[in-house]
Amino acid sequence: MRKLHFTHCKKLQFDTPIVSHSFSLRLVPSTDSRQIICDLEKKVEPAEHLTDVTDEWGTTMCIGDCYQEHDTFYYSVSGIAWVKDTPYIEGPLHPIYRYSSELTHPGKCIEKMYADAEITADDPAERAVQWMHLIHDQMVYEKGITDVNTTAEEAAAGGKGVCQDFTHVMLSLCRRDGIPARYVVGYLFGEGETHAWVEIFDNHRWCGLDPTNNCLINSGYISLTNGRDYNDCILDKGFFRIPGYEIREVSQKQQVRVVVEDM
Repeated sequence: MRKLHFTHCKKLQFDTPIVSHSFSLRLVPSTDSRQIICDLEKKVEPAEHLTDVTDEWGTTMCIGDCYQEHDTFYYSVSGIAWVKDTPYIEGPLHPIYRYSSELTHPGKCIEKMYADAEITADDPAERAVQWMHLIHDQMVYEKGITDVNTTAEEAAAGGKGVCQDFTHVMLSLCRRDGIPARYVVGYLFGEGETHAWVEIFDNHRWCGLDPTNNCLINSGYISLTNGRDYNDCILDKGFFRIPGYEIREVSQKQQVRVVVEDM
């Protein structure tokens, strides 16, 4: 097994002080058959109380509040992951992963990709690999073209996007092909931000595939959370107000840093 140290930090800077800030954070990777997580340390500032709960997808979620005025919010998590060099993860299939979701519902472009594709394999995992190759060949990685609300259909129509878009397109095609598939967010070896990829169910177990990099996942991938699409895997959500109940838009700047390195 490969021993990796990971660090994930995020800082939000608001343009005005806020109060009554309630938040939910998906910060903690889970141990499963492919990875063992240990020596976890997390920090959330400011926070007047923190509680860990498990969401409907089995991810540990940290919820909390801060009622005092603040104009910055910071969280970090670090730990060690022992990761097998395999794309396979043991676990049951939830039937919901057979069906399209809000961001993966196929439209005309997805249907055309599906109709024009020459997918010849019989095994679900082999078919998924062929879908992955097709997506990687037909889409171009480009930042700033899409956003978190971009659907698989819109990304396929534009032919460009980031890891979220490659993943949504692959989810849409796999489910259209009868292959159960789920959206995964996690960490990739190196330095940058979080990454997204696909896990398909091959009738026995889950298999991770990264359409952005056109490869099966390996010991450089640490999974953090999964769900039907991006909406199920949002890492941080928050609600707050301005002192005095003033009604106006609050803008925020964010800095994110993820580092995964060998130990």
